[in-house]
Amino acid sequence: MAGVSMREQAVVDLLRQEGPLSRAAIARRCNVSKPTASGLVATLLAARLVVERGFERRASGRPGQLLAFNANAGFVVGADVGGTTTRAVLADLDGRVVAALREPTDHGPADSLVAQLAAMVARLAAEAGAAGHVLDVAIGTPGVVDRLRRRIAFAPNLPALESDGFLDRLDAALELPLTVLNDVNAATLGELRQGAGAGLGDVVYVSIGTGLGFGLVVSGSLQRGLAGRAGEFGLLPYPPGSRTTLEDALCGAGMRRRHLQAGGSGDPEDAFLEAEQGREPGATLVASFLDDLAWALAAVSTLVDPERIVVGGGIGLRCAPRLDAVRDAVALMTGFEVDVTAAQLGDDAGLHGAVATALEPARSVERWLRGGPLTRVV
Repeated sequence: MAGVSMREQAVVDLLRQEGPLSRAAIARRCNVSKPTASGLVATLLAARLVVERGFERRASGRPGQLLAFNANAGFVVGADVGGTTTRAVLADLDGRVVAALREPTDHGPADSLVAQLAAMVARLAAEAGAAGHVLDVAIGTPGVVDRLRRRIAFAPNLPALESDGFLDRLDAALELPLTVLNDVNAATLGELRQGAGAGLGDVVYVSIGTGLGFGLVVSGSLQRGLAGRAGEFGLLPYPPGSRTTLEDALCGAGMRRRHLQAGGSGDPEDAFLEAEQGREPGATLVASFLDDLAWALAAVSTLVDPERIVVGGGIGLRCAPRLDAVRDAVALMTGFEVDVTAAQLGDDAGLHGAVATALEPARSVERWLRGGPLTRVV
């Protein structure tokens, strides 16, 4: 089955990216005979992953029937759970969003948050007329997602996530194939697929906002690590040997505290505005912040050697006008140049990444051919 499904997968991927195409064109592009191409197409038509869509235009001769990827064969849900707001979207198999919801995040016990997420998935499907056709759900959350132990840790702003059995309860409530991933990793995948990292294989995404997170992509694959801790550089003592961490130096809460201590308002926006105008205490504070950022990027550069570092998050994007200076500082520390650029997707990066995560198994031909699109294939 695996060998056969690989050929059907090649046809599906071709039609999704370049279709509609005729059977003859599919045979040429996939380097198979016309009878073989017709057999593959017949299997995919029966599975509803492919549909017939008109005829090709020809000056003479019999026009060939065109085949197209059926993006409406099913749908996926991508969600981004934040400390204050939870957003979720329903997308077709081409990744086009057909319905969206935004709600305040439930801060009650774990069962309340599970119920909220399950209800949002059900509402999205119902509003789009897709009930019974949701194939996969992917949810980005704060914290470290340990897939081996089936738990989430280091999510102080949303303690319900850390409750024993939270992931199992969510899985049971949804009754759908589910992937839960760290929100920074979700944003990393979003930027990799459709943002500042598109087309690259080795990328580091740095999110600086309420907290600090790093997403690592090596050879096109997101690196999660054994227990989901890959990229948690913010936990390291900084400066080395101290009781403070790198996250203390590079997050909104740390900037707020230092701005207050220096006589400022405590608003990071005020600090950046003061820095732009050359006024204190923002000028000194932001300069120190950028020095710390350059050190962090130099450290991750020597570890991963990425093609590009993408800086995002609310605080990170405020640094965009100064990233040229950060890039120069990183080159000075490491001895080599690294492309440092601002993220492109803003707050939507996590949603894009969650949708991309759900689409990968939803488009798996092997699942469709081994019992249906909800079949779990390990």
